[in-house]
Amino acid sequence: MHTPSNDHATAPTQYIEANGTRYAYRSLGAPSDIPLICFQHFTGTLDNWDPVITNGLSKGRQLIIFDNKGVGLSSGTTPDSVAEMTTDALAFIAALGIRRFDVLGFSLGGFIAQYMAHIRPDIIRKIIIVGAAPQGVKVLHTFPDLIARAMQLDPRERFLFIFFEQSERSRSKGLATLGRLYERNADRDSDASVQAIGAQLTAITNWGKQSPSFDIASIQQPVFVVQGSNDEMMDTYNSYELFKRLPDAILSLYPDAAHGSFYQYPELFVSQAEYFLDSY
Repeated sequence: MHTPSNDHATAPTQYIEANGTRYAYRSLGAPSDIPLICFQHFTGTLDNWDPVITNGLSKGRQLIIFDNKGVGLSSGTTPDSVAEMTTDALAFIAALGIRRFDVLGFSLGGFIAQYMAHIRPDIIRKIIIVGAAPQGVKVLHTFPDLIARAMQLDPRERFLFIFFEQSERSRSKGLATLGRLYERNADRDSDASVQAIGAQLTAITNWGKQSPSFDIASIQQPVFVVQGSNDEMMDTYNSYELFKRLPDAILSLYPDAAHGSFYQYPELFVSQAEYFLDSY
């Protein structure tokens, strides 16, 4: 049985097995009828969630973060398609005994959120998508090149390059975020492996290259779309495309922000997300 905690820094890493995979996860907040399950970004692990966001959103609900198959402390081999990643995430959720939930998907996690809503609309109540794109958008062809450029930088500059604008204001917010990500100093997650990174990169690239396998206009759940004003990784316009195509969507654009928009404005994001989840 999973044990929730009220604090990102101290929530214990727990494990549960599903279909032969041992999944690592952490649970925050009191048990609730509709928990919020968070799907992470490319290369991200449990320790890449901003504690301002996880602590803020878990005050009113149970919030679960997890490593999908082959990522971080979870066992197995990471698949190289969004469809298979979604299947793995569903296995994890079923193992926890959760029958209905809300979703927060960031970047690659936003792809999984869309596909999950397509194949299992019956179990998802509301969806939050941050820094993502619909299937079949050609701009994602440039994603590997941007990542290759980022890999030439030292870890701090890589983080700022991927998630923040190059303005002084945005970079200062980025450095503050980076500090928060390392506030947890015990029971930390492992970094994503080379295998996991390669598989995720393939999945992201193919999500952009492939013709859409489903019509996102069929997603009937309320969706809150969040994006920065200049996201080079996903192209800000793609969030407008999500907003335009989804039948019940809200779009919020954050100024002087890039791929990590909610990192830059965590308090604003929490207030908007709480309204969306509780009152919209």
